[in-house]
Amino acid sequence: MSSYKTEAKGKTDKLQTSEVEAIVNKPALLELTAKHRPANCLTFWVEEKEMDKIELENEDVIRIKTQGDGPFLFSVAKLDLQSHTVGNYAGGEEVGATWTDKVFAAKDRDSPQQSTSQEGMGADEDEWDD
Repeated sequence: MSSYKTEAKGKTDKLQTSEVEAIVNKPALLELTAKHRPANCLTFWVEEKEMDKIELENEDVIRIKTQGDGPFLFSVAKLDLQSHTVGNYAGGEEVGATWTDKVFAAKDRDSPQQSTSQEGMGADEDEWDD
């Protein structure tokens, strides 16, 4: 059993489905999508080329960010609950990279370069014992 106590601090930012529905649903778009939408689901819009970057299966957990208070997606992130990582699948050159990968990449980029000179590396030929 862990000695760390976890408890909620302050008000949560998690929204109920009805709250999200009130924010993102737009009447003009609902006319197009309402007949195709399963019960208890929300409709979000994203370019198809953005969704080609991610493979989703049933029961996958995702985190989405919309452009303002509307149904148009800005980013989609697939959560890996096993390793507690988030893969970023929208925008930037490092599409699909986890935060850990990004940190190590930045660390490598910021570290001083090693000298490629061979001077002083190892023993000279005349120093070898026969």
